[in-house]
Amino acid sequence: MSSPHAAVWLNADEAHIFRFGAGEVEKCDVKAGGHGLPRDAGAYFEAILAELTEVEGWMLAGPTGPLKDFEEYVRVGHAEQLARKLVVVEAMDQPRDGELLRHARKRLVS
Repeated sequence: MSSPHAAVWLNADEAHIFRFGAGEVEKCDVKAGGHGLPRDAGAYFEAILAELTEVEGWMLAGPTGPLKDFEEYVRVGHAEQLARKLVVVEAMDQPRDGELLRHARKRLVS
């Protein structure tokens, strides 16, 4: 499914990615390799980025540590095009799926 918007919530163990448009929502989960960030966090981060192809705008959320690590990874040359489309970065504890989607729609869709 190609959707114009995405919301990503991640921690050190997993990422929940929601791609959405006017009415459709598609959820994808990406697991890190083992407990905590894997030795090669790049593999975890690249798996998340692979789920964000063709988005027009996206939101990133999660606990501060993993959030900042992933944001830095995106912004320092690993995903230039996606970095330009990153609209919202917000520290938050793990929300329910519906809460995250409502928040993302409010922030990304005018």
